[in-house]
Amino acid sequence: MKAKYALIALLAITFFGCDDSTGGLGLGMFPGNDQNIKGKLSTFDVTTKSIPTGKIYAKTNIGYVGKFTDETFGTYQAGFLAQLNCPDGLTFPEVYTEKKDASGKVISATGKMVITNEDDETIEIIKDDQGNPIGNIRTTELFLLYDNYFGDSLTACRLSVYELGGDNKETLNTDNAYYTNIIPEKFYDSQNLLGTKAYTAVDYSLSEEDRNSSTYVPYIHVAFKEERAKEVGKNILEASRAAGEKFNNQLFGKAFPGIYVKSDYGDGTVLYVDQVQMRVVYKCYATDSITGIKLKMQDGIKDSTYYTWRQFASTREIIQANQLSNEKAINERINEKTCTYLKSPAGIFTEATLPISDIENELTGDTLNAVKLTFTNYNQSSDKKFGMSIPSTVMLVRKKFQDSFFKDNKLSDGVSSYLTSHTSSTNQYVFSNITKLVNACIAEKEEAKKAKGSAWNEETWLKDNPDWNKVVLIPVLVTYDSSNTTTGQANIIRIQHDLKPGYVRLKGGEVGETSGGENYKLKLEVISTDFGLTTKSN
Repeated sequence: MKAKYALIALLAITFFGCDDSTGGLGLGMFPGNDQNIKGKLSTFDVTTKSIPTGKIYAKTNIGYVGKFTDETFGTYQAGFLAQLNCPDGLTFPEVYTEKKDASGKVISATGKMVITNEDDETIEIIKDDQGNPIGNIRTTELFLLYDNYFGDSLTACRLSVYELGGDNKETLNTDNAYYTNIIPEKFYDSQNLLGTKAYTAVDYSLSEEDRNSSTYVPYIHVAFKEERAKEVGKNILEASRAAGEKFNNQLFGKAFPGIYVKSDYGDGTVLYVDQVQMRVVYKCYATDSITGIKLKMQDGIKDSTYYTWRQFASTREIIQANQLSNEKAINERINEKTCTYLKSPAGIFTEATLPISDIENELTGDTLNAVKLTFTNYNQSSDKKFGMSIPSTVMLVRKKFQDSFFKDNKLSDGVSSYLTSHTSSTNQYVFSNITKLVNACIAEKEEAKKAKGSAWNEETWLKDNPDWNKVVLIPVLVTYDSSNTTTGQANIIRIQHDLKPGYVRLKGGEVGETSGGENYKLKLEVISTDFGLTTKSN
């Protein structure tokens, strides 16, 4: 029996280590009394087709904004909605208040925030309902930080930033799932414009030395319109003063529901925004560390003052939803029958129908040791100035779990979902062993059959479960956490849809490109063993 188990291991090793033309499986190496073990390599045709991604779950820590037109797939446009995060207990400095003695001399002071604009008309003094000053606002501004972009660094672009909310507008809610077909107009009023900014992806107004500095992070700075800047800052300051140390993200969200960043000019660049930072800027006195009394400048005439801010940023804990759209030209690629495509973002996936029933019929009673599925891609054309790259990481997932996988923030489990990377030397995505997925499909059907008993009707069941034997190939972005100091290996902590522009053309399709007089078909390779314990019917 030990030899039998060794055979299984040998079969799997041989399968993983050989090429597609593997012939003999080394059975002659085993003793004669084990020759009743039958191991074999079987191949089955796999039908694939391109399918529109439709709406896909769009909650991500990256915001995409811009527009790009490709001659193959048409125009792709992106914008995003985002809430901002407020740390619990965040407060603004108290207003500057002096304490005087009987003669009127200032002997101490508390607080720092300026509550007079006699020497500075750029600030607005904020008062409560009783007319008491509670602080000031200088301005509110936004920074969109990005590490990378797609397209032309010199394309002249412009974006607009709107405040979410308004009469009869919906509010972003963490209980809801938001997809790439989100309709921004449901969440903002076009009258709530905060500011606009013209930009290029690379800021050539900075020196090359500055741009190449290790501390430099590219960003788009959006200065809010003066009236809106002070209005936004006032709402946040008033909410903070009212709540004190109980000010939290929920109360902040009522004062400032979030932003919508929209691309409204330019074609050729898409920014990958890693973080949004909004600053509410106000003015304070520099004060003595002991008495708290405001300091005088060296000339003895003016008080020493400075500007500072409270910052609110996008984080993974709050909602950031991308709105993406593709032109109808993409449908021409979807309708091709001689190949399939992967096109991101929110463009095209490849669906494969696995020959589960054929495996059941042909290998009844066999033990499936290894099941291999390979997607081979055509060479990409490099004649485009800003050609889209091949997706580096893809996931194979059962179609019935496709949406819930991303919505529930799941990780690949090696049963219903698998990850692999593109191998450029062979132009392939290889899933070396999806045995558990195939067995899960078979078991699912068998359980349904047992549950129905004599009422079982396979044709009806297949009609009611059309995605039972289907898997989908999806470009994904994988996030790792290398905190495992024991093994030194990084752990996968998140898998999201890859929303960067990219594509690859795969061999296969419903018809398959004709080669040597035959239509090309993907093959599912199965290594199985029969220990001679089951009698098969012809």
